Amino acid sequence: MSAELLRPMMKAVSSLFLFHTVSNVGYSIEPAERLFYEVGLDLAGGNSSLIHFAFKTLEGGHPRSLPNDFRNVIPYDYADRGPRNIKRLAEYATRMKIKLVFIYDIQPIDPLFKSLRKAGVRAIISFWGAPISSRAPLWKMTLKRLQINLSRSKVDGVIFESQAMAELGIYGRGIPPRMVDMVYNGVDPSLYRPERSTYVYDALGLPRERKVVVYAGHMEPRKGLPTLVDAAIELLHQRRRKDVCFVICGNKGDESKVYEKKYENLGIGQFICFGGYRSDLAKIYPSCFCGVIPSSGWDSFPRSPIEMAACGLPVIGARLQGLPESILDRKTGLLFEPGNSRELADFIETLLDDPVLAEEYGRNGRARCENELSRATQLKRLCEVCGKWLS
Repeated sequence: MSAELLRPMMKAVSSLFLFHTVSNVGYSIEPAERLFYEVGLDLAGGNSSLIHFAFKTLEGGHPRSLPNDFRNVIPYDYADRGPRNIKRLAEYATRMKIKLVFIYDIQPIDPLFKSLRKAGVRAIISFWGAPISSRAPLWKMTLKRLQINLSRSKVDGVIFESQAMAELGIYGRGIPPRMVDMVYNGVDPSLYRPERSTYVYDALGLPRERKVVVYAGHMEPRKGLPTLVDAAIELLHQRRRKDVCFVICGNKGDESKVYEKKYENLGIGQFICFGGYRSDLAKIYPSCFCGVIPSSGWDSFPRSPIEMAACGLPVIGARLQGLPESILDRKTGLLFEPGNSRELADFIETLLDDPVLAEEYGRNGRARCENELSRATQLKRLCEVCGKWLS
């Protein structure tokens, strides 16, 4: 997309994007880096020298998601609230004439913000890809909101990835609604597309007579991997299904071991494949039958289900927080009770036994990604929000 979304609304401005992770951490951070770079490019009128990035450390090397010749990358840990550390960033903002600071997962009140204002920053935006708070009783939420309203060191706005997360910000953290924006994640339909192939079978050595159920994401407990593995055991061992196998992507090191132990003596190990952390998911997904997002903790608006949907897959997900916004129940997929492996197994079986229904959900999901959840739409919306706070 061209860097003309905000022209001629404002002059070119310099921006700084701060991440709470080390460089090249991967997963959902990497596509966010690319997206924010394009936001910065738009704000800068195409001048990349006005874009700046900061990571907790640069131990992971130069960010792969950014251009090789892009050099405005610094180490900065904003979890360190020490005066000297805050002063260091303020001096950088002054020196580089930063006008927008865009920070990943930072609370709406922080001592850093007051110093940034004094350094000439015009707009500070907090971007949340996680729950900012749990829901609070009315009296506590009211006090929190009053605290934010009265603070002299607060952000201008907070962006959430789903309405569910935005509601936690408003009714849990007490953020005034005027400060809240919601921007869904987007997917590139030209990259993730329903081109059927045998890629997953060839890449991972799977039996071609079995349909592939795929998961991709972190291995951390909140992602619900025990639920998915138990559902796989239910279908493969208890129900003796001969037409399905499972691919689980995203594991690093020995993260799969704890799950493999659950079925190591059942004779079904060849039908549950841990594929590792992969860069070829755009080829993996179209060759699969359906996607599963079994989260049991929290989920905002993850990219995996919309990437799967863009590839024409029906998606089965847990009914919690932002997932019902990314997976439309009985339209683009099915939603099950979080942690209920038997219900998940039932829904996988429903799609296996009704391929026409599975194809319908897949078509609907693809159409939604093209019309509502494209990356271009996400970029346009983010630029609009930044422009609002800079104007």
